[in-house]
Amino acid sequence: MRVLYISEVQWLSQVSRKHLIVRRLPRDWDILFVSPANAARGENSLRLRTDPTQSNVRFVSLPLPKPDSRIPLVRALTGPLSTFGTNRLVNVARSFDPDVLVCSYLWGADAAAELRAGGRPLVYDLNDLHTSFYPDRPLEAEELFRRLLETSDEVVSSSEHLREVAGRGVVIGNGVDLDTFAGRQEVPKPDELARGPLSELDDLVCYVGSVDERIDFGLVEAVGRELDNRDSRSGLLFIGRVFDSVAGEVARVREKLGDRVRFLGRVAYERLPQFMSHTSVGIAPFVLSPRTRAINPNKLYMYAAMDMNVVSTPFSPEIERQGDLVYVASGPDDFASAVGAALRDEDRRRMVRESIALPNSWDEKAREFAGL
Repeated sequence: MRVLYISEVQWLSQVSRKHLIVRRLPRDWDILFVSPANAARGENSLRLRTDPTQSNVRFVSLPLPKPDSRIPLVRALTGPLSTFGTNRLVNVARSFDPDVLVCSYLWGADAAAELRAGGRPLVYDLNDLHTSFYPDRPLEAEELFRRLLETSDEVVSSSEHLREVAGRGVVIGNGVDLDTFAGRQEVPKPDELARGPLSELDDLVCYVGSVDERIDFGLVEAVGRELDNRDSRSGLLFIGRVFDSVAGEVARVREKLGDRVRFLGRVAYERLPQFMSHTSVGIAPFVLSPRTRAINPNKLYMYAAMDMNVVSTPFSPEIERQGDLVYVASGPDDFASAVGAALRDEDRRRMVRESIALPNSWDEKAREFAGL
């Protein structure tokens, strides 16, 4: 089996749903992962390379358009880049001669449609509400989204809401790497924690993921106030890239909460359990919006796999369904109170790994994807 995967994320830049599934597909499959060139240093693979851990997976960056680029000239040239990148992608694909196409990138729709016309089956991997990524180009994004839906032989949605938006297809949800996230361990504090202002705190509440406009920072401030009122010394730890769009909100939270909060930035995927072993509650303080409604949160399964209680807003069906095990709360006061309760609840913490994490391993999700 030869699979061409067209993605919106670089193979080198992060560990995403796509990476975690692709690396678990059968080892005798030949997989080529292509994505747009990125302006950030160190993320591009402009020459064809082989994944060091999976010899059957190769990856390359192509001059596909990046309409959301931070570089004005790149955004302005989206049209010409789309034509050039599409031609380049089609040529690479024809040389690779795939048996199956998988696309999760809106601006790869033209190339995917052209290749599909050659008789190759196409799967649209709808892993997020892709149209919401391009607020400056809503009409183009919607047109490309509809084109992918119409030309795809199958649509795979990562959440129930996305399946409703697509109007057809199957749901293959997100999951967790149970070998990496194997429960809280007795491990030394990473240097970033041992040397910082959170080093002497008794309890840590943790957020893992992108720090962006999906977060309700009013809830974060309320949690900080709740922790300040507790008898034990407690703090807030954020692990993940802080986006420029929320720099002002992050600065305000730092000013108000002082040494009780730490925004750590990106941490290597394999190091996350070292940090999470020193936390007891994981939070998902997301705003309620069409974009968050579509999220089946990886962090839910990661928190559960690390024996952490979970506090979340009711932003998606996947969260609401876990209401017996997850603390689901709306509004600053209720959310903060739920965090306080979660810090004291050992009984619920002992159940979350078995009930939430174990049934949702990435191995199982990859088997579903491969079977499809």
